[in-house]
Amino acid sequence: MRFVPETIEQQSGLFLYRTRSLLIHQQTSVIKAIRGHLAEFEMVAPVGRNGLGTLLSLVATEDHTRLPEVVRASIEALALQLRALKAQILEFDRKIIQ
Repeated sequence: MRFVPETIEQQSGLFLYRTRSLLIHQQTSVIKAIRGHLAEFEMVAPVGRNGLGTLLSLVATEDHTRLPEVVRASIEALALQLRALKAQILEFDRKIIQ
């Protein structure tokens, strides 16, 4: 049996949580994609926020001999998407706290 909210406010709250959950799932997928793509070029870092930051800073500062330009552009596009997802998740967190 599924819980059905009784009011519009309850339904809206559940929608907010489900949307945030979807954004977190997308964020995890993007992070795994970045790590996987860079691992193919033997660029790895420890698990966690700091490790990912290290990888992204390496891509931004790395000379062009290690990573092809197509790979660099792809990683930068994924990093841009990751930043947008983090901003959206933060906004949803603020709404939930309210």
